[in-house]
Formats: sequence, C-alpha cells, structure tokens
Amino acid sequence: MWYSAMVLNSTPVLAGPARRLWPWLLAALVPVGLWLYGLGLFVTRRAPFEAELPRRQTPPSELCNLARWDFGPTVRASSFYADWVNHHHPLFLVDGRASPELVEKWASAERDPHPWIEILWREEHTLERVVIRHAGSVEDSHLTARRYRITCLQAGKNGPSVDVDSNTKAVATHDLHCEGARGVHIDFERNGKEMVRVFEVETWGR
Repeated sequence: MWYSAMVLNSTPVLAGPARRLWPWLLAALVPVGLWLYGLGLFVTRRAPFEAELPRRQTPPSELCNLARWDFGPTVRASSFYADWVNHHHPLFLVDGRASPELVEKWASAERDPHPWIEILWREEHTLERVVIRHAGSVEDSHLTARRYRITCLQAGKNGPSVDVDSNTKAVATHDLHCEGARGVHIDFERNGKEMVRVFEVETWGR
C-alpha cells in the first residue's frame, strides 16, 4: 500500500501552460486530418472525366480512325485510376501509341462499379467498326474485358449497339454500321474485382 501511494504521489501533474496549449494543438490537427481525408477521397473517388483535345488535322473523306487524337475528339469516362505514382488517364485511349508503356492506358477507378467511356467527334460521320485494344494486348490476358456493350451515339439519341458477352481477343474488332454518328459509348462489366483496363479505342468510319 505504501509503495502504491508513493507511485501515485509521484505522478506528474500537467502544468498550467501545457493544459492551455492542448486545445489549440487539437484544433490545429483536426483541419489537417480532414484535409488528408479529403485528399484520399480525391485520389480514390473521381467524378466523371471529360476533355476535348485540340484539333490538329481534319479527318479525310476516306475510311480512317476518327478517334485519332489529332482530329480533336472529346473523351469522357466514368472514372480513372490514379495513385501517388501512376495515372491511367482516359486520354491514353486515343494517343495512337503502337507500343505503349504499361502506364499508358485507361483504367477505371477501383471503386467504380459501372465503368464506361465515350469518344465523341466534332462532326457527324458514318461509323463502320470499333477496335478495342484491351489490357491483354500488352499485359496478362486475364485482364482483358470479357463483357461490354458498344453503342453508337447520334444527335440527341442512341443508335445501333453491339453486345459482347465472352470476348477473349486482346485486340477485338466489332462491326457497327451507324449513319449520322457523333461517337461511341462503351459500357463495361468488370471481371470480378478487377479494374477495367484499355490501351486504345479506334473508331473507323468516313
């Protein structure tokens, strides 16, 4: 009992100035914590993305890839993956790289349950086919998207579409004839918990 009393009596008491400093320290730490939390949300949960590239060339009248970056397409996406090192930006979808690096692809955000992308043109065209260079064209084949729907976009409405249920091709070509097309919209179904990864989308037409 005597030893316990000595321990209790020897416990230091928080000094008056330190007691006054503690609330101010706590008040300073709370905003910092909220800022870090918000930054984490910004990185992991992005709002839908949209960007219009500057036009460098006008599409020719013959059959060509209307999604080429220098034709000035608009690219939209439900989300994209970004961490402290890698940014799998949607604009990689139209960069035209024949031998892309692993980072040079679009990847949906980890928590995006319904990933989608759109590529829009500046004028109406006649769409003939869509080519998707999936993750398997550069990475492991199991990362290639299996199920998705490609929809032709016309002025103010959806045009014809094609449903893909069991794709196994790393570079998949889909015939989709559509008059008066303004672009394409692609809805993906995730392979389990995997993010959707696409290196390039080509939209061939006149």
